[in-house]
Amino acid sequence: MGATLTLVGVALAGCSADAPPAVPAGVSVSVIQQRGDIAPGRLQLRIDNGSAETLTVTAATLTWAGLSEPAAWAARRTETIAAGRVVDLPVPLPALRCASDGESASATLEVETAGGARSMDVAADDPLGILPRLNATQCDRDALAAVAGIEATAASARGDGTADLTISITPTAAGSGGVELVALRGTPLLHFARGEEATLDTTVSAGDAPSTLTVAVTPRRCDPHAIAEDKVGTLFDLVARVDGREVVVSLPRPQSVADALLAFTAAACGLTPTP
Repeated sequence: MGATLTLVGVALAGCSADAPPAVPAGVSVSVIQQRGDIAPGRLQLRIDNGSAETLTVTAATLTWAGLSEPAAWAARRTETIAAGRVVDLPVPLPALRCASDGESASATLEVETAGGARSMDVAADDPLGILPRLNATQCDRDALAAVAGIEATAASARGDGTADLTISITPTAAGSGGVELVALRGTPLLHFARGEEATLDTTVSAGDAPSTLTVAVTPRRCDPHAIAEDKVGTLFDLVARVDGREVVVSLPRPQSVADALLAFTAAACGLTPTP
């Protein structure tokens, strides 16, 4: 369960000089990431109101060394959390950065209770290790980006139940070193004409000329709700080797490629006319 809120405490101007009421015991906060949060790049601040009174949150931010700036809850309204309720507040992630291990996260909450309004600093719990995982992934992305930019840039149907996925490789003009592109791994929605992985077997060095790779993808499943409710079905994992170690990162792709892959899948499954 999340860490208990700790008042750092600020009495509002004009309030009594008496100490403000204590933060309700049993209120806690933790960081989670649901499946639908991965593609849009966000987290959830889970607030568990285990106290006996109502808590109204008017603003919330997450601070962590792996964020380029504090991540703010995009509140369209206040969130009132009755006693015994748990509420998730979506927090879009700013740009990530590779940070030192062991950095803890904290949240700042602006809240209103029966005792008044106040600002609180919270030691945000991370029971599933989401933040260290995001940090490790960003460090891997940085290691790849130091050699080359790699992303999916096009998807075009062949007309035989497969589609060509184009991977563009743009090596850095300056720098040194190289990476080995090992394979692409399939998604819950798509895999490859030749199996669960597509072997790339390509070495890229800084200063090389730009190039492309093409792999044939095909639907893994055709149930309509899987396509309509897709969250990560167009995010392929890229397996690479950098400095002798294996790294696995999501292959970047613009929304236009995601849309093309979903349209191809629907057509290949006979759910829409062939594009």
